[in-house]
Amino acid sequence: MLLEPYDVVVVGAGVAGLTSSLKLAEEGLRTALVERRPLNKIGERACGDAVGLHHFREIGLEPPSHVVKQEYRGIVLVSPSGRHRIFVPGEGIGVDSVKFAQWLLGECVRRGVELLHSHHLESVKISGGVLERVVVRDLTNGSRKELAAKAYVDASGAVPALRTKLPDEWPISERPRVTDYNAAFREIVELGEPLSNPDYAAIYLNNDVAPGGYWWAFPTSSGREVNLGLGVVMGMGFNPRKNYESFVKPLFNGRTVHSAGGLVPTRRPLPTLVWRNVVVVGDAAYTVNPVHGGGRGSSMLAASIAARNIAEAINLGVSEETLWGMNVDYMKAYGAKQAKLDVLRMYLQLMKNDDLEFLFEKKVVSGDQVYDLGIKGRLSEEVLNSMRKILSLIARPSLLNKLRIVKSYMDRAEKLYLDYYPKSPKEMFKWIEAVNELYSEYSKLIGYAPGPKVSW
Repeated sequence: MLLEPYDVVVVGAGVAGLTSSLKLAEEGLRTALVERRPLNKIGERACGDAVGLHHFREIGLEPPSHVVKQEYRGIVLVSPSGRHRIFVPGEGIGVDSVKFAQWLLGECVRRGVELLHSHHLESVKISGGVLERVVVRDLTNGSRKELAAKAYVDASGAVPALRTKLPDEWPISERPRVTDYNAAFREIVELGEPLSNPDYAAIYLNNDVAPGGYWWAFPTSSGREVNLGLGVVMGMGFNPRKNYESFVKPLFNGRTVHSAGGLVPTRRPLPTLVWRNVVVVGDAAYTVNPVHGGGRGSSMLAASIAARNIAEAINLGVSEETLWGMNVDYMKAYGAKQAKLDVLRMYLQLMKNDDLEFLFEKKVVSGDQVYDLGIKGRLSEEVLNSMRKILSLIARPSLLNKLRIVKSYMDRAEKLYLDYYPKSPKEMFKWIEAVNELYSEYSKLIGYAPGPKVSW
């Protein structure tokens, strides 16, 4: 086995890993990118492929026109019956997953990133309390290679290849609950007749069709091709492919071009995205929006923040202390919003179709307010006041009371992740206890069962 010295080894060539590698290379760091998939399969995944343009602007990245399949004016939310809709404004694009990833990969290689595709992360070696090296195996010929680096980035997805091999006592090794994931299935379908309004990405809320999640239809600019998918909360015995084929596929007459399934973490972020000389980003760090499941933009954001902080830490000597700015920066930029939306996510997963239908029918929430909630994670007093006026005329006091509870715990979660986030690693374990206590208390209050921890 040959020991290769690098500044950083990145594991996983999804959007998070590719963005991390690109930004690290731009910082002048010698970077190796390890990916299990063969070169031509990099970029394939089960995803809605829609990304808000603000995410690209935040990190100074502009995708070329050939990877963009559609430009969206916003999202339309559809009630369980299909009779009521909320149009949510917001610029976004639909990307071709493979072309987008291959473009990012090309930018990485052009800047000197060394790609080890078709390589499996087999084992790790911990020495002196830090990750000293990783062993990767070439899946094409079975040969092994040891890679050593000053820092390591786990960007390997919802079932992390690196993080799951680290010591259990490291807080970065936290195992989530089964209900912290949505299981998804999606198809790219070429339609016989174009969709009538391809300017909006459609999200359909129906807990009979997609329990604890939603199903979607994201068209291309011509309206003749559509990304169709469905996500359900994991751990409840629901099968996303079965539900998709039973409820969604019959609504669209067309030819399937590609299909795939996968897991999406829909919860608050890891309590710490750094420990020792390891950084975690993307799905491996749960940087996905807990409510709508979008993760590309936040993964790119986390990766960009990680690269900046790793570059600074390498100059100082890599440790959780020198990397700690990664946590602080991410929680301010996106993590605190995730913590708030995780509170809302649990409540939404318990809502019945008749309550969802009621909110749509009575126009309790406007498109602008939904946009504000999605971008800022803010459940405003204005919404609750609107609910109060409507519910005073209709016998639904329990709905209003629960929303008051939701807002209260959303506000408390935000304070924990912004005002009281640990200023140093020494304060981390006590803070984690406070976080667990808050979410446990809230779960019991609303009757949410988080289920067991995952078994990896």
